[in-house]
Amino acid sequence: MKDAGFIKGRKPVNQTVKLRAPAKVNLHLEVVRQRHDGYHEIETIFQAVQLFDHLSISLLDRFPGGEPEIGLTVTPAGAAPDDHSNLCWEAARHFCRETGVSGEISIHLEKSIPTEAGLGGGSSDAAAVLIACNHLFGTGLEPAKLEKLGASLGADVPFFIRGGTALGRGIGSILTPLPPVATGRFLIVKPPIKLRTASVYANLNMGLTVNSAAANIRVMKPMLVRFPQRTWPGFNRLESAVLPQQPLLQRLVHRLQEVAPVAMLSGSGSAVFGVFPESRDLDDLVTEFEDGGNEVHLVGPHALGAEIR
Repeated sequence: MKDAGFIKGRKPVNQTVKLRAPAKVNLHLEVVRQRHDGYHEIETIFQAVQLFDHLSISLLDRFPGGEPEIGLTVTPAGAAPDDHSNLCWEAARHFCRETGVSGEISIHLEKSIPTEAGLGGGSSDAAAVLIACNHLFGTGLEPAKLEKLGASLGADVPFFIRGGTALGRGIGSILTPLPPVATGRFLIVKPPIKLRTASVYANLNMGLTVNSAAANIRVMKPMLVRFPQRTWPGFNRLESAVLPQQPLLQRLVHRLQEVAPVAMLSGSGSAVFGVFPESRDLDDLVTEFEDGGNEVHLVGPHALGAEIR
């Protein structure tokens, strides 16, 4: 019976799951072409890293149908929107609509991943919400189905269902596993600059992209086992749109390239990163970037995506 156990349209559940959602960097990002719908097709190597947002998600009551009731709180206050403009909120609603479930959902998001930085924090948080809803509602969706749901929320969301090291094609949502990066220290530097992805792509000169040298994924794939090394051929094509307009970012990238085997802009920025051998002492370098007024994170690679803890 459809309404069995429901009292005045509600069935108490009061279950909570806690999750962590990793950031990512792009070890390579090539822009292949602009599609007729305005989106850009890319070829990128995603790498999850051990910089996490933390989420606590509760299913308070189940409803027999209709729209869910979604509550969202964020700490620190102002670190991300706490309304329907937050991708977490949209992910919960999207999950309910697509799977036919509903209820009162409470989301608390503790932000550590900088926003508008090219680190994928919003997409990772949305992936965590999909995973939590799948668990709380007992819908039993396989990861491939969750990735498909995530793709309609954002191009990076499917990667954060999967995590680790992966090749992204299309708009970034067509994923192929790659040999995992298991070593290295990622020094992520986030200056007090925020960049919007759409604006960065709008400034990209596709003529220059088409006529520039390309990197071969088949060459890079076996090199991931020995990552990082100075012969790494990956690059970020979006630097050509960002760095000429942002002298501070240009200086940060150049400084990291002086000292790190691999260094570049992450995604569309504004975070930049360098990857170092684990044996390298980075205390002085961390201090140098922090003294320059930047937010700095020194983390390792992460083999998973968003996950229940």
